[in-house]
Amino acid sequence: MTARTSILTIGLLFAFAFKVPAQDKLIEKYKVSLWFGVRDVSRDSLKNNDNLDFMNYLHSSQDMAEYQYLGISTHLWFRGDWEADIKIAMFDGFAPDNINLKAQYFPLKNLGLSLGFYSFPQLLNDFSTYHRINDVGFYGDLDNNFRQRSIHETGLMVGLVLPIDYRFFHCAIQLNGGISSMSTFKETVDQKQINSNLRREIHYKTLKSLAPFLFPEIEFNIDCFNFNNVKCGIQIQSNLYFVNRSIDYNRTTYEWTIISPDIERIDNPIHHFEKWELDFGIYLRW
Repeated sequence: MTARTSILTIGLLFAFAFKVPAQDKLIEKYKVSLWFGVRDVSRDSLKNNDNLDFMNYLHSSQDMAEYQYLGISTHLWFRGDWEADIKIAMFDGFAPDNINLKAQYFPLKNLGLSLGFYSFPQLLNDFSTYHRINDVGFYGDLDNNFRQRSIHETGLMVGLVLPIDYRFFHCAIQLNGGISSMSTFKETVDQKQINSNLRREIHYKTLKSLAPFLFPEIEFNIDCFNFNNVKCGIQIQSNLYFVNRSIDYNRTTYEWTIISPDIERIDNPIHHFEKWELDFGIYLRW
């Protein structure tokens, strides 16, 4: 599901809900919110070996909050103990590519089950540094620009939902887990041997792989004002994302010509990757 599809889905849900007569409404309650947050990421950085390890170049720094984002969300309470939770966030490029969609069913008042889809982008920075350092005797990359690309971590998840409601205070603890994959990509590195006309091209084509992930979330809502049964309040959300994965690929190396390339499959070591987010916002409930 693309970000554009997700936004269209939200619009259709609202349009449908308000067209249904009050006594027959499919959606009984609504919440919409706007929030701003920060994201901190960390991952293992392993020692370089004979093969480029793309995981070593996922954007991560010692500074807190490598990313800042703006988010919008809606929570819908349906008839029959069903709920929907839809969150979309964007970075400064305003592309709505951070998506968290869940359907929830509550067989008990304070215990629910959820099924969802989760996707977020991650920057991959300056991986050609590997060749500039390790390919002795060659100009490691004839492209002198700073190489950067965005890749997506996307997964399906199931989980438990533990809601707490007491007067003006509302809390939801979600314990999610599932299977995710990282988007594949292609890259080409052009090289030239120093003091020689020998040219070399290295083509990378990454392979799709699945990895289990854990994704606990917590959300606090505090009702501050009430206008004609519309409650306005402040919201705090936080989550953690844990996964162990590698970026494996097929590598094709051409020297002089495109005839008789050297083709290898590279299975890289597994890295631990984790993401932490914290955001603050306001909401309306009615």
